[in-house]
Amino acid sequence: MQADFLKGIRFTDLTWAGAGPFGTKVFSDFGAEVLKVESMTRPDSVRTAGPFKDGVSGINRSGYFASRNTGKKSVALNLKTEEARRIVLDLVAGSDVVSNNFGPGAMDRLGFSYEALREIKPDIIYLSMPMYGQDGPRAALLGVGMTISAVTSLMWQTAYGPGDLVGPGTHYPDHAANPYHAAFAVLAALAHRRKTGRGMKIDLSQVESTANFVGPALVEASATGENPPQTGNRSRRHAPHGIFRARGGDTWVALAVTSDTQWLALAQAMGRADLAADASLADAAGRLAALQRVEQAVEAWTRTQDAQDIVALLRPQGIPVASVANSRELIETDPQLAHRRYWQHIEHPEVGPVLLGSLPFTVDGERIDLRRPPLFGEHTRQVLGGLLGLSSERIEALNERGILS
Repeated sequence: MQADFLKGIRFTDLTWAGAGPFGTKVFSDFGAEVLKVESMTRPDSVRTAGPFKDGVSGINRSGYFASRNTGKKSVALNLKTEEARRIVLDLVAGSDVVSNNFGPGAMDRLGFSYEALREIKPDIIYLSMPMYGQDGPRAALLGVGMTISAVTSLMWQTAYGPGDLVGPGTHYPDHAANPYHAAFAVLAALAHRRKTGRGMKIDLSQVESTANFVGPALVEASATGENPPQTGNRSRRHAPHGIFRARGGDTWVALAVTSDTQWLALAQAMGRADLAADASLADAAGRLAALQRVEQAVEAWTRTQDAQDIVALLRPQGIPVASVANSRELIETDPQLAHRRYWQHIEHPEVGPVLLGSLPFTVDGERIDLRRPPLFGEHTRQVLGGLLGLSSERIEALNERGILS
C-alpha cells in the first residue's frame, strides 16, 4: 500500500542521528513531505557511521541512515552561510512542522528560534528534542543514546547484579520511546491546529521520554523509597525464570515458569519426577529459596537438548518458552516475520537492493510500502526550483559558491 494519509503535510526537518530522524520518518512513510536539510560541512553521523552495504563506505551507503530516512527528500544547505539560512526560512514559510534534535541554543544561534519562525509562519509546529529539554540545571548538557540510557537508570536496570552493569546492548532511547513520543506530540499538535488554527512549540526531553520507557522500576522506587534489586533475567516472583544454554554453540532458550502448574509440567518434561514430588519446590517461594538448585537442574537438562526441540516440547504444555534468536535468524529464517512480509527489499540507486523493516503493523491487511532513502542532496534543485521558485541560474550560482553543500 502506498500510504498518502498525511499527504499535504510538510516538514522542514533539521534532525539528525537516531531519535529525531526516526520520529520524522513515521510521517514520510505515511505520505508527508519531509525535507531533510543536511550539509557535508557536518554530515549526519549515521550517514558516516555505517553499517555499510557490502562493507564499502560511502555517504549514501549506510544501512542505519537508510532505515531512519525512508521516503524523505534531501536538501543540501551549508547552514554556516547566511544565504543557506535564508533558504531554510523560506522553506519554513511553506511548511507545517519544523523539527530538530539539537541542544538548547543551537537553533537560536542559527536564527531559527521558535519566536523567529513564528514571525514567518504564525501557525508553525515547532518540535525540539534536546537531551534534557530546553530549561533546567542540566539543559545545556549534550548526549547520545548511551548517555541517555545512563542518566535514566536504563544501564543500571539491565545489570546482571550489583557491580555488573552491562547495559541494554543498543541505544534504546534512539529506537523506541523517544521517536514515537515525538511523533505522537506532533500528530496531536496538527490535530489541535486543524481545530484552532494555532501552532505550538513542543519541547520533548529525551531523558523524560526514556524515563517512561524504564517503567515499573521507577514506580517501585517511588512507592517504596528503595531501588529495586538488579536481577538480570531472573524474576523476584517466579522461578525458574531466565536464559538457559541449549545444546550446540551459542544457543539459548528463554524460559519463564509463572505458575506452579507450569513447574510441574516442566519437571515432568525434563524427566525429573523427583523435582515434581519435592514439596519444598511446590510453590514459587520455595523455588526462589532454592534458586541455584532449580536453575542448575533446568540447565543440566537444556544443555542436552536442541533449542527448537525444547520449544516444541514445552509450548504445547502452556509453558512460556522461546529460543533466543540472533539478527540473521530474524532476517533469514523467522517464519512469522516472513509470513507477515515484515521485511521489504527497496531498490537503491547506489547500493542496489536494501533490506528494511516495515512499520510494525498492517492497515486493512496491507503493509505500508516503504520508499527508498534519499541520496545526499538529491532533491536540492527540485525543492529550490519547484517549491521556492528559484531559477536554474540562481541555483547554479548558489552551488558554485558552496551554499548547496
